[in-house]
Amino acid sequence: MVMKHLFGVLMVTVMASACVSHTAQYQSLSVTLKNNEPCFAIPANSGLEAPITSHSPTIMKRAGNEWKTISPPSTYSPAVTLNAQHCHQWRGIAWQTGEYDVALKVSGKNNSVRYAARFTLEENSSGQFKITQTE
Repeated sequence: MVMKHLFGVLMVTVMASACVSHTAQYQSLSVTLKNNEPCFAIPANSGLEAPITSHSPTIMKRAGNEWKTISPPSTYSPAVTLNAQHCHQWRGIAWQTGEYDVALKVSGKNNSVRYAARFTLEENSSGQFKITQTE
């Protein structure tokens, strides 16, 4: 009887823990266009204490059914200071028409947050990009 009761309590505990939602692995990174190139911004309510810094993001581009890394994570690149809601552009990326996935780790004084964005770049006949953020 005690074993049955113990097993019942254990099952309820396991089932209840399965219902607990986990926080998302990445927060949403805003993407806009500035001088016809993607520009990335973290939200004002990031919860990070200044100074807020980041290294280069990981940038992947869809190639058919696969994702190809076009800019690997760069923890050794120079850190840049970011201002919430002000977009930042990383140089040296050859942006082209296509679907992109960008991931970025941003560090504040006492903690860090991971951000990500998925978007599509479309180029019109005059060479100007249009951006559609999908995630």
